[in-house]
Amino acid sequence: MKIVRLCAILALGVAFALAFADAAENKEPKEAKCCVKAEKKGEKCDHVCCLEAAKESKKCEKCGGKN
Repeated sequence: MKIVRLCAILALGVAFALAFADAAENKEPKEAKCCVKAEKKGEKCDHVCCLEAAKESKKCEKCGGKN
């Protein structure tokens, strides 16, 4: 019974380690959905909030972008 408990704890520890390692890798900036749609059409997003964020070289957090 102790071996089963030990294996379960080790498996849980490995799962947490992999989850945190994956989360740490995905820290790149994320585009807002409206900007991605406009880019696919070959245009620029015309939302005022997105334009202001672009002037500051940032992604619009109001529309779902992450810096």
